[in-house]
Amino acid sequence: MRGWITELHFESAESLFPGIRRFYSDLPRKPLTFLELVWEYERHAGRCSLDEGEPLRIADRQLR
Repeated sequence: MRGWITELHFESAESLFPGIRRFYSDLPRKPLTFLELVWEYERHAGRCSLDEGEPLRIADRQLR
């Protein structure tokens, strides 16, 4: 499922993810989907981590 990020997402997302609009605007490489944005936001906030190795940066997938 691919859900492109639109302004409508931020209207409802701010109540669940405070600061996500600013977080998105500050990203040098934008995630393609809202799900990827939330995952990156959660990792940045320290609520989600990978067990081993270098963390995967979602935005790096855009290089394909």
